[in-house]
Amino acid sequence: MKKILYLLFSISILLGQNILFRVDHPVYQFLERQESLGNINSEYWSTRPYTLTQINNMLLEVESRSSDLSTNDIQILKRFQIEFNRNFSHEGITFPWSKSNLTSLRKPSSQIIKPYFITYNQSGTKGWINWSETFRIQRQGSDSRGYHTDYLGISGETGSIAFTTQYTFHRVTRNNAFDQLPDSYKEGYILNRDYIKWINWGYPTSSLTYTHPDFTLGIHRQPIYWGYSPSNSPIFSDNVNPLPHVQWTTETNHLRFKFIHARLSPNSASIADTLNIRRNLSAHRVEFDISPKFEFAFSEMVIYAYRDFELGYLNPVNFLFAEEQASGDLDNKLMAIDFKWRPLSGFTTYGTWFFDELDFWKLFSGWWGNKFVFQLGGIYYPVANLPSINVEFTATRPWTYSHSNPVNSYTSGGRILGLKDGPNTRALRVRSEWQINQKLYLRGEFTQIIRGDDPGSEVLNSYSERETEDGEDTSFIVGELETMNASSLLINYYINSTTSVLFSWEQDKVLQLGIKFDW
Repeated sequence: MKKILYLLFSISILLGQNILFRVDHPVYQFLERQESLGNINSEYWSTRPYTLTQINNMLLEVESRSSDLSTNDIQILKRFQIEFNRNFSHEGITFPWSKSNLTSLRKPSSQIIKPYFITYNQSGTKGWINWSETFRIQRQGSDSRGYHTDYLGISGETGSIAFTTQYTFHRVTRNNAFDQLPDSYKEGYILNRDYIKWINWGYPTSSLTYTHPDFTLGIHRQPIYWGYSPSNSPIFSDNVNPLPHVQWTTETNHLRFKFIHARLSPNSASIADTLNIRRNLSAHRVEFDISPKFEFAFSEMVIYAYRDFELGYLNPVNFLFAEEQASGDLDNKLMAIDFKWRPLSGFTTYGTWFFDELDFWKLFSGWWGNKFVFQLGGIYYPVANLPSINVEFTATRPWTYSHSNPVNSYTSGGRILGLKDGPNTRALRVRSEWQINQKLYLRGEFTQIIRGDDPGSEVLNSYSERETEDGEDTSFIVGELETMNASSLLINYYINSTTSVLFSWEQDKVLQLGIKFDW
């Protein structure tokens, strides 16, 4: 009873922290493992990034099951609780040279909260400034270069209002023999001048949210990830730059609803005036808890262009497919059904059926217009602290995500909003993650992709250019097939709350070693 009362009291304190947290942090893997083992009654897995409130609530729920945790899991839990604690004990402003911060650095074992560059705590209003520098050396074959990332974040909350704004600036050393930009570059302006030693680009992320007991309303420029696959969702993935969008969410027992309306980037090069084509995304998602172990979701998306806003698409509870048809069938409507099922403790299965267009009378034929993605996967988390195993199969029909008018393709800046591999592909992924202890995290992945060279493989092609409207494909993937294998390894060593070392390797690509200072 004491644990339950403590959990409820702590959650009530944290309700204002509706600040989104980056999706590439090891805490996600830890929480997913605890959920699969039954230590969390999680309702957040399918939509990321998590908020600080969600992360802290789940950590508290894990702590309430501490009698079921190993010593190693308890140590990992404490590390994350220190890192995500925002209950600043000192009133007023603390600076990097403040006694509390210096003491925390000298005596890590006494930490109850991670040191921040500057914190503010006064009369229920909190704020903090987070600054980090990441220095890397990248090597490809016999060529090498430097790659640096500067980060500045300002966050705060007062009452029902919470905000965060960040700027991340990337720099790579100029090297004509090693000129491929890192995966962190997705689109946008690049400062690339011959007389500058570095090639530079940057991007902002931000959130402003209002939390009401019945709903949350926010204005964001943040990643949008919908789906149960850990890293390869066909619905929304991190394949594009963070999108500017408004978001409305609400939830009740066993039911959650999320609506977004976002501005997409032009698929062609940006024009340096106000004549860029306006491209927009409207989407909503509803999730049902059929049982404590089975979760079902339905998502609807519409891409439309050539006008700033369509009032029918701004209504969160409107059927988007019906509105699209009533508006003249001008836009690109897409839907997805997905599920997560935990049949056994530590074993979670998931699946997605994403469909762009379907003719149910021709569903089992080879009609080219049946454009969809089928995905099925499973993850096993051993009770003992051993590596997880994730096996996932994905098959995507030609022309999926495309449209008769390419301006309505399911893309932003020419990059697919969903599946990174694109249409006309079949992929098998084997992925393993292991938080060995509170300091050492490993992740490895092997992928085999089979791709056809049919025009339907290119999402920006118009499917109206097909020769016949009623043609049938002889196989699921069409054209001459190419098989590609890829492997990768990531190692992250957490020295203390402000310093970590990272190592990554990609087959036939980049070997990378770096260090991050985060304050």
